[in-house]
Amino acid sequence: MKPFASSRWLLLELAAKNLGRRQTRTCMLIAAIAISSAVTFAGIVVMRSVVSSMEVGLSRMGADLMVVSESTLTNISNALLTVEPTDQTLPADAISGAGIGGMSKVAAQRVLRTDQSGFGGNDELVDLIGFDPRTDFTVQPWLSERLSGTMQPSDVIVGAARDLPLGSQLVLFGQPFRVYGKLARTGSGTQERGVFMQSEALVALAPAVRQRAGAVPRMLEPDRVSGFLIEMAPGATELQARFALLSRVPGVKVVTGGSLMTGIRQGLVALLGGLVVLVGLLSVGTAVMVGVLFSAIMAERRRELGLLKAIGAGIGQIVGMAIIEATIATAGGAVIGVLFGVLLLRMFERMLVHHLGEMGIPFLWLDGPTTILIAALCVSGAALVGVVGAWVPAWRLGRSETYDLIRKEG
Repeated sequence: MKPFASSRWLLLELAAKNLGRRQTRTCMLIAAIAISSAVTFAGIVVMRSVVSSMEVGLSRMGADLMVVSESTLTNISNALLTVEPTDQTLPADAISGAGIGGMSKVAAQRVLRTDQSGFGGNDELVDLIGFDPRTDFTVQPWLSERLSGTMQPSDVIVGAARDLPLGSQLVLFGQPFRVYGKLARTGSGTQERGVFMQSEALVALAPAVRQRAGAVPRMLEPDRVSGFLIEMAPGATELQARFALLSRVPGVKVVTGGSLMTGIRQGLVALLGGLVVLVGLLSVGTAVMVGVLFSAIMAERRRELGLLKAIGAGIGQIVGMAIIEATIATAGGAVIGVLFGVLLLRMFERMLVHHLGEMGIPFLWLDGPTTILIAALCVSGAALVGVVGAWVPAWRLGRSETYDLIRKEG
């Protein structure tokens, strides 16, 4: 007779028979795992999609604060999207060197209003806005269409009022630029008629500006900017930031946006963080449920395990059999749950898109590869939960004496 330890297939066969022997209990276990996996999978996909959609919608609310020179005259729209055109400037490191907390994003801008650029006709006034794509959070979210790839130094973005096709060429102060993107309508005059480019590209126009205008405006100096746009971090208030800025940065004016928009932005960030915690608690609860269930299953089979030990099974074989049985049940249930989760997503798709559309927020589903990765992680996580849940009671019983296992009922 082949020794018990020499056949790994025997463990798989015993595990399959144990699952089939108590079909009602097995089906209930698989159903519980399937429901939990379906909720987890669908919840993560929807949550990640909502986060992506909210990031687009929230980013279009503009900045919470604008910092400009104290002598600047400002005309602020409801959402702070661009610094107002002004001849007054600030040092480029004015905020970074002040060490002020409570700010999640700070974006510097250079704004040059000129009628000497040669763009348009009849000495048309043009707002040239220089920004850093790496720190910007008010301009790029409004892109309605753009070319593929990243924005290059010779690329510009035009406002919705500029009727220029993507990929076309425009000339500013004798320098050619390619139209990389076009903004949606914002309701902000500067942004509607503006031409946006990287700050370095705007600064590089200084020699050409001097040649035509006779002087170089200060905002085209590398160490000067027209102003800063600031987004507050969750929990921070505009009043605190305003006081800190006025006390630590000399010669500035702080203009606030709509406090309601700031509260909505921060509240939604906190809400999404709470949803992450809830999904995590659901996963922990599932792990505890599986552990308790397999503890009861293994206790019920004490005599069976004792007989296996009596014919030569070691603790490794007993634990292996329990782990295989748990893995089959939990992984199989997770696969069913993921498939059910896909159906749930399809059922709620229209409703979610409709409600977010009414809020003016586009709903962006996760891409296929990311969704597949989440599904694989759900199945792997369920299998891992089964392994942990079965290993502890199986290892504990496997260490018991054979006589105690056979005689005791648990």
